[in-house]
Amino acid sequence: MYLQFMDENEIKKVMGVVDHTLLKPYAGEKDIRKLIDEADQLKTYSVCIHPLFAKSARRYITRKGYNLKIAVTIDFPMGVFTTNARVKVLKSLSKDIDEADFVIQMGYIKSKKFSLVQKDVNKLVETAHENGKIIKFIVEDAYTTKDEKEKLYEIVCSSQADFIKTSTGFAEQEYTNSIGNKLTGANADNVKLMAETIKRLNSKTGIKASGGIHSYQQITELLKASEKELDPRQFRLGMSSTRKIYEEMQKL
Repeated sequence: MYLQFMDENEIKKVMGVVDHTLLKPYAGEKDIRKLIDEADQLKTYSVCIHPLFAKSARRYITRKGYNLKIAVTIDFPMGVFTTNARVKVLKSLSKDIDEADFVIQMGYIKSKKFSLVQKDVNKLVETAHENGKIIKFIVEDAYTTKDEKEKLYEIVCSSQADFIKTSTGFAEQEYTNSIGNKLTGANADNVKLMAETIKRLNSKTGIKASGGIHSYQQITELLKASEKELDPRQFRLGMSSTRKIYEEMQKL
């Protein structure tokens, strides 16, 4: 339900599941530091950035004494690396990150090679957990049909992955339209299907909604569809419009 009045505690709960995000290819180190400072001000759970800045972000967060996790996207936004390459990248970053958001190998989905996708997911989950990292899989909902979603969600949610994530935020609208999808970002209907899959499999996989989230009403719709609590172990929001939504919630 869309809340009409919010106190600071409710705002804090929402901010506490946010991965404050900056994934523009032209973002520089100053931009990343600005993102980190803003994340601390808004008390988000983490920052989500490219691997290029993981080491410098870790140093900056440590120097500032901020209580923030670092999530990085890997093989982003296309999901075109081999499993061996993905594993090597994950291991190389393990000292500087807390969480890894991998794009699913979409080419294998479109080739109907679901067994290869499953092997990749299982190997990455194993590697992440051996190194004490949280792992999320971006399933890029805009690029998949209903049948592909059902198969893909089952692979991720049966793998012991920590989260299934809706979108990169970089999907091409033309292809999205060509397969009958309208939205390139987070969609409550898709999140509902994720929740149903998790329930059917008795899975502990969390849900991360990301891509095109610009209002508090969207957040309430996505949270309701997820059947999760505002708990960072269960539900996350990947957002770059975090301050805008924070200020919107303050006015409610």
